[in-house]
Amino acid sequence: MNAISDYEKSDVNRLLKAFRREEPDRIPHLEFWVTSKPVYEYVLDKTLDYDIEDASVGGQSISPEDHVEFAGRLGMDAVVCNFNWRPNNIFHTARDGTEHYVDGDIKSEADLVNLDPPDSIDDQLAYLERYLKAADGSGVGVFANFTSFFDSAMLAVGVNDSFLMFYDNRPFLEKLMDILLDHQEKVMQAVCDRFADDLAFILVNDDIGQNQGLMINPTMFKAIFPHRMKRLIAPAKAAGKLVAYHTDGKMDMIFPILDDIGFDICHPIEPESNDLFEVKKMWGHRFAFLGNIPTVLLAYGPIEEIEERVRVYCEELGPGGGYALGSSTSIMEGIPPENFVAMTRAAHTYGRRGSYGKAV
Repeated sequence: MNAISDYEKSDVNRLLKAFRREEPDRIPHLEFWVTSKPVYEYVLDKTLDYDIEDASVGGQSISPEDHVEFAGRLGMDAVVCNFNWRPNNIFHTARDGTEHYVDGDIKSEADLVNLDPPDSIDDQLAYLERYLKAADGSGVGVFANFTSFFDSAMLAVGVNDSFLMFYDNRPFLEKLMDILLDHQEKVMQAVCDRFADDLAFILVNDDIGQNQGLMINPTMFKAIFPHRMKRLIAPAKAAGKLVAYHTDGKMDMIFPILDDIGFDICHPIEPESNDLFEVKKMWGHRFAFLGNIPTVLLAYGPIEEIEERVRVYCEELGPGGGYALGSSTSIMEGIPPENFVAMTRAAHTYGRRGSYGKAV
């Protein structure tokens, strides 16, 4: 897996060219989140002497130095540094030792005094600086990922309770969103003030959709969400950065909202709810896309089927740029490392400009 040619090497400029809807030398590949220790150890060819924490619960999943080496060995074009604040989530530990979200404990305004504090901004900036130092000269880009106010508030309250609260006590829910937004806006500004020129792009990690569309009534959502999200990403837009948005769910009603807000890149366009080939035809003039290779296929499919899926994606989505290969969620425990690596290798084989879908 050592890089042997320019096509094999990590190159953040390749990724940015694709995100600007231009054709790079080959289709890039990128995973926002890898939380499988076996995958890291397989690619790095060493044993990690620390646990891999799921970034979705607030952790940095791997050391910056190992993360950059991991990307370089794969020819992956960027790595993520997380700026998370998802307070007061309650997790249950399963028999296999994995933790799963079950509820939140902020149920009323009286509970706000017990809101888990965020990490200090200075500590987070120092961690980003460590990432940038590790990536310097490697060809691997670094991007900053920010949790949002919307799903973070729902998780803090409890997802089921929050659906009721949108109707029964919306002012409280919006107050909690504003507390989260005020802090993340300050972090976003601090990151952009110090490191905008060094970052590949900015990501907002949120969930506003489900398999039928928006999570809540569209009229209510538009009253709650767009003006706040514009505030959150304003520092990044002012710095001229490309801004990506992650959400699950069916995207038909979501794309116009993200377009109005000013997002440039969408992830992962879940294959269970969307046809990415049709989506690119309809929205490829406005957005770049990342992801969509089914994690079920990566977990259970034979390597030949994974490679064929990548081949088709390269053939159909490569022309005109605007696509980076990746999974439909994240690379988690249970995905065989060999399958994950086969996906990335297939992008090198079938994703070269001028030969999309042909083995090179």
